[in-house]
Amino acid sequence: MQIELKPFQVRAAQQIVNRYAFFAGHAYRPTYKGKLRRPFYQALSAITGAGKTPVLAEAVTLMRMHMVVEPIVFWMSKAKSVVQQTYANFSGGGKYAGLVEEFRVIRAAQLEPSLIADGSSPLIVLATTGLFNNKEQSDGALNIYKKDQDLFGDQSPWERLIARDAGGVRRPLIIVYDEGHNLSDQQTQILAELEPEAYLLASATLRLPSGFAKSVIGPQEAWIDDAREDDDSLKRFVQLGAVGDAGTPDASAFAVTVVDSNAVIKSELIKTSIQFDGTTAPMERCLDDLYDRLELIEQEIQARALGFTPKAIYVCKTNITDDGDKDDHTKPFEHRNAPPIRIWRYLVEQKKVDPAKVAIYADLKFSDGNRPDAVNLFSRGESDFDEFQAGDFQHIIFNQGLQEGWDDPACYLGYVDKSMGSQIRVEQIIGRVLRQYDAKHYDSPLLNSAHFFLRVDKKNVFTESIEAVRAKLQEDGAAIEIVHTYGGGDGGAEDIYPKEDSSVVLHQVHADAGDAVAVIAQLVAKFPTFKEGEEDTQGEAHNKMELVVISDLDKESGHDWMVNGHANRVRLRWLVSNAIRSRSRAALAVVDLKASKFDVRVEAGSNAAAAADDLARDIVSSYYQLTSLVYESEREFTFSTMRVPKKAQAFDNGLYARYAGLNKFEAPFAIALDKLGLPWHRNPSNGGFRIPLLSEGDSASFSPDFLVWKGKYVFCLDTKGSHLLTDAVARKLFDIQDEGTTKLLTRFISEGTQKTIGGKAIQGGYTVWKMKAGSPTPIHVSSLDQAVKECLKA
Repeated sequence: MQIELKPFQVRAAQQIVNRYAFFAGHAYRPTYKGKLRRPFYQALSAITGAGKTPVLAEAVTLMRMHMVVEPIVFWMSKAKSVVQQTYANFSGGGKYAGLVEEFRVIRAAQLEPSLIADGSSPLIVLATTGLFNNKEQSDGALNIYKKDQDLFGDQSPWERLIARDAGGVRRPLIIVYDEGHNLSDQQTQILAELEPEAYLLASATLRLPSGFAKSVIGPQEAWIDDAREDDDSLKRFVQLGAVGDAGTPDASAFAVTVVDSNAVIKSELIKTSIQFDGTTAPMERCLDDLYDRLELIEQEIQARALGFTPKAIYVCKTNITDDGDKDDHTKPFEHRNAPPIRIWRYLVEQKKVDPAKVAIYADLKFSDGNRPDAVNLFSRGESDFDEFQAGDFQHIIFNQGLQEGWDDPACYLGYVDKSMGSQIRVEQIIGRVLRQYDAKHYDSPLLNSAHFFLRVDKKNVFTESIEAVRAKLQEDGAAIEIVHTYGGGDGGAEDIYPKEDSSVVLHQVHADAGDAVAVIAQLVAKFPTFKEGEEDTQGEAHNKMELVVISDLDKESGHDWMVNGHANRVRLRWLVSNAIRSRSRAALAVVDLKASKFDVRVEAGSNAAAAADDLARDIVSSYYQLTSLVYESEREFTFSTMRVPKKAQAFDNGLYARYAGLNKFEAPFAIALDKLGLPWHRNPSNGGFRIPLLSEGDSASFSPDFLVWKGKYVFCLDTKGSHLLTDAVARKLFDIQDEGTTKLLTRFISEGTQKTIGGKAIQGGYTVWKMKAGSPTPIHVSSLDQAVKECLKA
């Protein structure tokens, strides 16, 4: 299934491309000794699970619009498994194939001179760094430094790539380095031989070698220093978000596109919570707890008919016992004490797990004949990795060395064994379980959480591990909730269900775009027809591109740019879709762009491209203005299992017996609410009841803090969402109906006295926001008890 990019991913790709276009067409673009143009550099920094590969794929697709000749993209990664996975994703039917559909995608071993010489078709060449990093190595059938008379003539494939001769013109080369933190000084020197047009590096953390900083980043920084003296350039730096705190151009800001981690969470690509259970108990008891949680998660999945199997990972030393001694690999299997074997035996023999579902991915030692046939062992080699991935195992036992390339969104649970020692470094492992299955948050906290079970010697090891994770998430700017309980003395936690005597009913809310569809269809019908090749389809803003002539590579460049009105074109349909997608995926779902007038190919900066952006803006605006929120009486909401500390505060009238995680405003609010005797519920933000948000942005829904049932109404009370009252969107949240009858009422409560939306709050009392005469209206009260009562007035 092919993916649809999230709005934040489109914005990130567009920022990379806008910066490239500014740099590439700038009169001060740096050169080497006045001859060779210096390459553009951009790093993509994003949390694990943000989708760096599709962002970069989108970026190179957009960059080709700013080039006169079709580019070659040299797409690299250190691990062969990552390259193979990327090739599968980019190829026909792959989940990213739609992002690079204009490109021909090949492995390095498939490279031929004709593909390099074909300047009419963009090309992606996928390779491992081992292809070129050691001149004695080869990638498959291709030795990139060896002359091949039969295929490449008197030049090696590498020399052909350096020349990139397409009918006497040199094709631009973009180097994309996935997991760019592996870049070395040696690789820098070798890649410089290719004289690329641009480097795009992806990594959550980048430490670049000194050679790269000097030869690539340094000249770009010097260009920024020169360009900042120009008023027009200064404005562009501001528009491109490349300024520092002082409002002046900043080299570091220009060089890195940073993805907002909270946009990733709001877009539902990663989980919203991490739950840690720590214990000093024996391994068997800790595995019991994990297995019980696994069964609960399976029940939640089955209840919702989601159709996937949750997976668990087990992190431990390989050939070292709990006590730090070396395990005797010559002993019979049933007498071995290596942690992977103990875990395997417990799962298979005690929990009756089918051994076909269990994999050990580690260099676990055996003597001849003492490894049972049922043990699936993978020794971390490249070929082993492919076989491991194909096995689709549910239980994976490994050391910290599970190599790059294994990312399974179905992975929900992790066990970390005390054999890892005092330096557990859980923060290095959390990325394995952060991805959200099907990129969708569910109405169950269990299904939106990563679950870790840490077996430790002392509580301080557990505490230090949690703090390390918290620090890592704060560094990433990710607002992921951390819930932790320690079973060695603070009572631990348990999974609880709604009270048995509860009879409350709640139904789902959905966005009804029926009224918007006809209006959007009219906007599409009125969109003008452009003719390919005419003035309106040719670019204006970025058509100053330099053609490098192969016969005169040493010609001084200076500022002698060749003006060409025919840069690479893209389908108008793709431009419109992309512009809508960057604002709203929901709006894109109701648009029909099949008309032949959207088949025309246009250039960046053309009138047609500008009209496409205007159309997208009008479509999204109409979608949100005309779409309504509807209470669905036929789709009942299911309240699921919640994990709550045993010492959490108890309430008399709550839907659940206890609630935890209440902040300093919510806790007294819950107490005041409980006094009224009405059934109520603290709605979890990581998997509770949600209301669609009819506004542009990455967040598709809004989770009210509290739900209260009173008479024929369900009241949604929120103590933190006054920011939602900034436009007409808020009006649709206050009164949600089912066939003309109000079913759900929303109230916002803020501390202090507030008179206008977004206005400054004066200390003292509380403000309850309601809808009166078609506008959000503040009502001021002096106490929380009064605020609660005011909220529940229909």
